[in-house]
Amino acid sequence: MSRALTLLLEQLDGEERKAAAELGGAQLQLQQMEQQQQTLSQYQRQYVQTFQQRGQNGLEAHQFGHFRGFIDKLEMARQQQQQGLQQAREQLAHSRDAWLAVRARKQAIEKLMARESERKQQEAARQEQKMLDNLAIYRFHQKPL
Repeated sequence: MSRALTLLLEQLDGEERKAAAELGGAQLQLQQMEQQQQTLSQYQRQYVQTFQQRGQNGLEAHQFGHFRGFIDKLEMARQQQQQGLQQAREQLAHSRDAWLAVRARKQAIEKLMARESERKQQEAARQEQKMLDNLAIYRFHQKPL
């Protein structure tokens, strides 16, 4: 049983490392996407501000259309990034759940192995005490009166 548990623990250890790596990758991807979202939002605000400033001085129809079209494209890109962020958050949650599940299984096996080891030590101590008791009884009966 102990050999089987050792093999299972080794397998779970590998799975835990893989799950931890996937979790780290998901965290990194989310951070990068959040940073891109901030950069795009900042650029969008600056572009709208420029549009408003130029609009105060008057714009020709083709300039207005150009600004408005680009602002619409920026908004569409921001919405797409928002969807990507949501997917990245879901992936992160999934990766975290997978890592926690593997970790819980590994800890359960470690606990079981520790109990098994403790049980074996207690059994060995009980056997040793039994032998010492038998030896004492033997010596007692061997002593001349």
